[in-house]
Amino acid sequence: MESNTILWVVLIAGMVGFMFWSQWRSRKRYQKKMEQIQSGTRVATIGGIYGLLTRIDREGGRAWLEIAPNVEIEISLQAVSHQVEAAEEAAEEAAEEEETEE
Repeated sequence: MESNTILWVVLIAGMVGFMFWSQWRSRKRYQKKMEQIQSGTRVATIGGIYGLLTRIDREGGRAWLEIAPNVEIEISLQAVSHQVEAAEEAAEEAAEEEETEE
């Protein structure tokens, strides 16, 4: 084999290995994040809906999200994007106050 061929094979193998490793690492991070989410946690969905998790069915892959008082929707557990932090909540409240003042 020529040295150029060996170089290309090693380069392509390295790129493919990096892609698989990156996906594996992302999946592990997501699983760890989902294990920390419990009922009573404020979350945002991938569709941009914010609410409070009221129930979680991990085996069925479903969750129930309270988006307003006495308004609850059923969503896929995979649709939960992230836990809403206190800073995000404060920013939301400030935006709502500005809207009501206008």
